[in-house]
Amino acid sequence: RLPDQPVLVYADGRHMWRVLDNLFGNAVKYALDNTRIYVDLTVENGAAALVIKNISRDPLNIRPEELMERFVRGDQARHTEGSGLGLSIARSLMELQNGTLDLQIDGDLFKVVLALKKM
Repeated sequence: RLPDQPVLVYADGRHMWRVLDNLFGNAVKYALDNTRIYVDLTVENGAAALVIKNISRDPLNIRPEELMERFVRGDQARHTEGSGLGLSIARSLMELQNGTLDLQIDGDLFKVVLALKKM
């Protein structure tokens, strides 16, 4: 879902590409088969918020704060490639742009909110 009007933000294109590549890559890798990825863009209080949601293939029995730590994965039994640095790096790249990355987990719902100042 998108607003009716274009939304412009202060951002570094290279950093945003890396953040979005990581988040969508994780969603594709770890989402429950035959489910959707939902993306919403909203504007509130002078900031744009991009929300990405998907249903996890595996139960996420971990707090969001723990999942954001370096080298941590949602399911320790995963045998896929990856360093476990993705969410930590994505958060750091958002902070470099004076934005935020907020992670929310509710059962098997994985939700990330990226917020940046609107132009």
